[in-house]
Amino acid sequence: MNLVEMKQSVDMLYDEWDLGKTPSHSKGKVCAWIYLFEILEETEKMVIEKENGKVIGICGYAKWNSKKHIIRKKFFYILKTILIWSPLVKDKKAIYKYNNDYDYTPEELVNYFDGEISILILNSNYRGKGIGKKMLSQVFEYAKNDNMKNIQILTDESCNFKFYEACGCEKVYEKVINNGEPDKCGNTSSEIGYIYEKRFGGKDNE
Repeated sequence: MNLVEMKQSVDMLYDEWDLGKTPSHSKGKVCAWIYLFEILEETEKMVIEKENGKVIGICGYAKWNSKKHIIRKKFFYILKTILIWSPLVKDKKAIYKYNNDYDYTPEELVNYFDGEISILILNSNYRGKGIGKKMLSQVFEYAKNDNMKNIQILTDESCNFKFYEACGCEKVYEKVINNGEPDKCGNTSSEIGYIYEKRFGGKDNE
């Protein structure tokens, strides 16, 4: 992902989610940049959807304990950390709390999955056209060819979570979580988080 694609992705993330901006009293789009760097730190492979040269959607997967792209992942980890501890973020603890609230995988599932969908977002103007499903299918195929057997998807009530059921995923867990998106979800204090599973045989098992 080049710098132009990053900027366009940040704009999309900023328009869609609060990402801790409100509780951390952060300036501008810094929380969207922090989130993007975290995605790039974790992601093994990314699918970027464009129209007329503009990014309209991104989707990627993370693989636990991967030894690939180590330098790139460390680079984005450093950039993320620099931004969190910059003057642009007034309440650093709020950023970490936001991340913890949305990391609700229970202990019994921590070592169950091979990895997870690190991001799936599509510009709201392009939804309902099958683009999101196409991106997710591509990422599933990449993960399958990477010899992954099952992958988790963390989602919640603020998203179209039933979309994953239409893509062949199974809901395996749900939990009431703190709502870190007060401005995007009707100022509620909590919402239901879901974990979906997508299973597939690895390349060697086909």
